[in-house]
Amino acid sequence: MSFFKVKNILNNYGYEFIHLKSTSTTMDDAKKYIKQNNRNCVVLADQQYEGKGRRGNKWESPKGNVHCSISVNNFLNIKDHFIFSVITAISIKMALENFDAKNIKFKWPNDIYCNNKKFAGIILDTYSLKNYKHYMIIGLGINVVSSPILSEYPTTYLKEFSKVKNVPEFLIFFYKIFFENFNKIHNSQKNLFIDMYKKSLMFVGEKIQIKLNDNSIVNGTFKGINNDGSLQLQNEHGLTSVYSGTIQI
Repeated sequence: MSFFKVKNILNNYGYEFIHLKSTSTTMDDAKKYIKQNNRNCVVLADQQYEGKGRRGNKWESPKGNVHCSISVNNFLNIKDHFIFSVITAISIKMALENFDAKNIKFKWPNDIYCNNKKFAGIILDTYSLKNYKHYMIIGLGINVVSSPILSEYPTTYLKEFSKVKNVPEFLIFFYKIFFENFNKIHNSQKNLFIDMYKKSLMFVGEKIQIKLNDNSIVNGTFKGINNDGSLQLQNEHGLTSVYSGTIQI
């Protein structure tokens, strides 16, 4: 597969494109590049052997799928960091709509589903240099030609529900859309993306169970999300905000 067009697109946005056949994790590679060069990059690997999802969970990373990390300048307060995940999810959905994908939904806080099956996940990691320049590294994994069989939730991949033929043609659309959306954050359009994200949220209005980081379980009705990305949960204790956890399926 040729990534020539992908590289040109990213170079036009001032990004170094690093394509690796295999690596432990593209998140670590992005940090190494930033430390050495003090500039942004996109790292794409054909295969990862230590891919990670949220909370240290393993992310299966076989050949043929997207394993990517994007570094961006972190100019937002910590309460606004969720917008980085939001624009990534929205950009993935918008790119796939060019390939006739339908019924794409977002599962709070960072999973992407089609027809109630997971096909993509996003993680965020902050990174700072000694000169106090701050970066946000956005890691994304997208199942393109295969997906793992898991007991926790059903999975799918792009070729099952879209006309995507290979990784490069999808990334050409995705990176253009992502950077166009990212640039709009500077123009105070953050709330616009939050509203778009809310419209595609799964389970709103339904009774849900959330596993918190300490492994305790809370139940209630999913009322939506706040602009800082926290989940609104209504139960016998009233309306509360949940900042981190996993909705159990």
